[in-house]
Order: sequence, then C-alpha cells, then structure tokens
Amino acid sequence: MGRSEGACQGGKSDASGAPSAAASAVTSGGGSSDSGSSHGGSTNGGSSAAQGSSGAGAGQGASAQGDGRGSAPQHTGSGAKAGPASARHGATARCTTAGLQAGWGSSGGGVPDMHGAAQQTAAVWLKNTGSSSCTLSGFPGVQIKATDGRSLDLPRSAQKPAPVTLKPGGTASFTLRLLPSVSGGDQKIEPGTVLITPPNEKQHFPLKWPYGGALLDQSGATHPGTYVNPIHG
Repeated sequence: MGRSEGACQGGKSDASGAPSAAASAVTSGGGSSDSGSSHGGSTNGGSSAAQGSSGAGAGQGASAQGDGRGSAPQHTGSGAKAGPASARHGATARCTTAGLQAGWGSSGGGVPDMHGAAQQTAAVWLKNTGSSSCTLSGFPGVQIKATDGRSLDLPRSAQKPAPVTLKPGGTASFTLRLLPSVSGGDQKIEPGTVLITPPNEKQHFPLKWPYGGALLDQSGATHPGTYVNPIHG
C-alpha cells in the first residue's frame, strides 16, 4: 500500500533494525481504550507517560517475575508483564493488564522494513497469564514515545472489533500499520518505546522499539498511514 496523504510534523529514532534479547516490567498510568471502533483519522487510543523499564528482543516474552519462558513459541520479540495476575471470577471476565503479558511478533505480522517507502505491518501479542479465562474486546491504546521525548498516540482503523476469549496461557494479537519516513526532507518520528494499553485498562506495557528507522509524522493528517487495528484471535 502506498503512502497516505496528510500534514507532516516532527520525529525520532532507534538505530537497531532487528530485535535484541531483553524484557521488562510494566508500569501503571497508561490511558484506557474502549471497545468501540472509529475511522483511521481519529485520535483515540490509550496513552501515558512511560514509567519503568522496557524490553525488546528475539525469542519468548519475558515477565517481571520468573524467567518468562512460557510464551507461545510462534511469538517473536520482547515481552512485558504487569505483575501478579488478577483475573476476576467467571469465564467472560475482562482481561486486565495485571493478568496479561505482551511482546512483539505474531503470525499476523512479520518484521517491518522501516527503510521501505510502502506501508509496513508490525504485530503485538497479548498472553493470558492468569488462572481463569478472560475476554479482550476492542482497540488497545498505543502511544509511541520518540527518542527526542515527543509522543504520538496512534489513531484507530475503521475495522470492527470482536471479542476474543483467552483461556489461561492463550494469546491474541493486534497489528500496527506503519508508514516509514525515507526522505531526508520528511518530518518524522523516530520511535524509542511503545506504550501498549489493553482495552478498558489504564496500566500499560512499555515495549522497546526493536525495528529502527523512523515514521512519517502525519499528526495533522485526515487519513494517516500509521494506525492501530483492533485485537483479534
């Protein structure tokens, strides 16, 4: 898909082009994200100032407690966990940040080429680390924290979300559509850390950006080329 039209503004970056092994704990304070949907030009999505450490890397997701080697083998990238699991009773209880683990990679998205001019796709997985089934529904909040201190809240796509129920140890994922900046004259955002907030939650996962490159800054665009899709199974 080609580049999307819109106004360009500012940027930041991480020089690494591939994931490196590391992981981190999650911190509270991320903005909540409801289960509704809206068009890609909206600015909904959870965000907050990053507090705590972040992680990125190839391999299984790691958590704040233990060695974190229990992630599904098909996942690649970093993992972060929000501490002890706290699932509510009932098979359809909402998944909470405290009962989830997050990391880069999924069958729904590979490693984005941040030096290509076309739109790219990156994926994030969420794993139920609790002892009971829980349900995710809607869009996650995604805020990119740039290397220069600025931040960008990703708008939502027009895709319609559907509930996904996770058994203990089960995973879901979502994708980010990215429009890289490849021209020296572009205003750009160079990602450093990405804050992921599960739907209807306030606590976020800080994930280190592992792909390098920069995004075209389209903060004022009606239909920006960088946005988040809803969670799917």
